[in-house]
Amino acid sequence: MAKAKPKLTTRQKTSRKINRKRQWRKWWQTSQRFFVISTLIGTLAVVAGGWWFWHSGRLTQMAAAVSDRFWAGTAHMGFKVEHVYLEGRRYTALADITQAIGVRTDDPILAFSLPAIRARLEAIPRIRYAEVARVLPDQLHIHVVEREPIAVWQNEGKLHLIDTDGVVMEYIDPAQYSQLLLVVGEDAPSHAHELLSALTQEPELYKNVVSASRIGERRWNIRFKNGVELKLPEAHSTEAWQSFARMEREQHLLERAVKSVDMRLSDRVFIKLAPAEPKTEKQGGSET
Repeated sequence: MAKAKPKLTTRQKTSRKINRKRQWRKWWQTSQRFFVISTLIGTLAVVAGGWWFWHSGRLTQMAAAVSDRFWAGTAHMGFKVEHVYLEGRRYTALADITQAIGVRTDDPILAFSLPAIRARLEAIPRIRYAEVARVLPDQLHIHVVEREPIAVWQNEGKLHLIDTDGVVMEYIDPAQYSQLLLVVGEDAPSHAHELLSALTQEPELYKNVVSASRIGERRWNIRFKNGVELKLPEAHSTEAWQSFARMEREQHLLERAVKSVDMRLSDRVFIKLAPAEPKTEKQGGSET
């Protein structure tokens, strides 16, 4: 017969429960320490490995390799450059545009950045604006707007061409555009387009204009071929120019002995006459 287990007293049972709880708590604390230490070691290993991948360039190389394989796959599916269409080029060297585009035939058409191509094109001095568009699966459309000179700017004794935005076009010889309006003044380039928009509203009168001087960074003086000077006001200069055009059609001021016409005041016009040429008397002589 099996021996009967001795019965435990209440005190012994309580003591055994307390010992079991202590052992469990000790095991749990040890497990937690092990988990924390393992986590720290794993984290350090990941950080160290990431640091090595980053600084060794392996991570970049792996990413580039994956990217290249992906874009090559899209090209095999037919999404590759077959045709590049260019519109708007007249003066810009084709080699400069080709270099800025940076795309060759059979390149994956989805791989390159359109804003980046546009930025490179607009960095070319002669190009004012560019549009770049993909037409899938195989076409690249590019439209450029080139800078056009609108006036010749005289500054510190030198001549420069300027465009609509007031940008100085130093890469073009001004002698090729001697027919353009000559503007003078430090801030003349930034206001030349506004002035020309007003002057060209009266094309017949504008034909007689040779130069415009910016006065005090506020207004313009217009000089005509015969030397007459028109002083435009600071405000409402377009209206003053149109008013002078009506006066010219009715009174032919440019055909008279006028030195200047001052229209700086809105309610009156001052006309300054040119000094009369002195008369010379013919003296007769007697023959001897």
